[in-house]
Amino acid sequence: MAKYVVLGATGQTGTATANALIGHATVRVAVRNESKGAAWRAQGAEVAIVEDIADVDALARAFEGVTGAYVLNPPDYASDNLLTRAEQVISAVAEAAQRAHLSKIVALSSIGGHLPQGTGHILTVYKMEEKLKSLPTKVAIGFVRAAGFMENWRPLLPIAQQTGRLPSLYAPLDRAMPMVSAIDVGQTCADMLMQEWQNTQVWELHGPHPYSPNDVAASFSKALERDVQAVTLPESEWSSLLAPMGFNSATIHSYSEMIRAFNDGTLVFEENGTKRIQRKTTIDEIVSSWLGGSSLS
Repeated sequence: MAKYVVLGATGQTGTATANALIGHATVRVAVRNESKGAAWRAQGAEVAIVEDIADVDALARAFEGVTGAYVLNPPDYASDNLLTRAEQVISAVAEAAQRAHLSKIVALSSIGGHLPQGTGHILTVYKMEEKLKSLPTKVAIGFVRAAGFMENWRPLLPIAQQTGRLPSLYAPLDRAMPMVSAIDVGQTCADMLMQEWQNTQVWELHGPHPYSPNDVAASFSKALERDVQAVTLPESEWSSLLAPMGFNSATIHSYSEMIRAFNDGTLVFEENGTKRIQRKTTIDEIVSSWLGGSSLS
């Protein structure tokens, strides 16, 4: 049976990818400590301890003897230099992949992952793509460029519940943007690991429909059974919303640049030379699941 390793197995997409693989392949999850691996062991997965995702030796051990790997370069929002940290991580992943002679990599990228500047923290996945493309040509490398995560709206649910207002950094409020659920991202990455393909592939991952902030507010209204209206948050107030979520001043700057790139139309899918994948999970289903109204997992 094929064996796959999943980085970030306690995060949204890593969890979804590993869950989608279990039952179809042998799964090894990379986690920071044994306590985080206990639940995975109970499901029959192997556990590799990688305390620091930039640790080449630990990553190489995790990659040893597997058919393929799911990798990602998650923004470190607590870092004073997000881009430098991201470059350290992807350099470690690339070196470990070569040491372990990995033959297949599926990497989580993003809408706008082809753009070399002006995209804020999306630049971290651009750097990842460029680094992995430099690996030997015998390595099959696939990039899943995902639309914006529906789950990114979840921290605003308590505000909407208490006030009936959904503060939005995205504007205008009626402009729909590509969005996808983390569950569908994980399923797609698992599918790509298990499928046969060669060379470098780029898949652009969409949900069933684009959604506007007004559409998200309507989903909140249904789930909360109260009126919720999206409201545009002035840029002068962005930091007051982001700081309580764990962003420092440097990462607020980077995140704000990303939002501006969405708002001015810079941040879009490449489309040329890529393959489009469309998944089915809706924003209504995702929001309902946060309140226990859906069996999504």
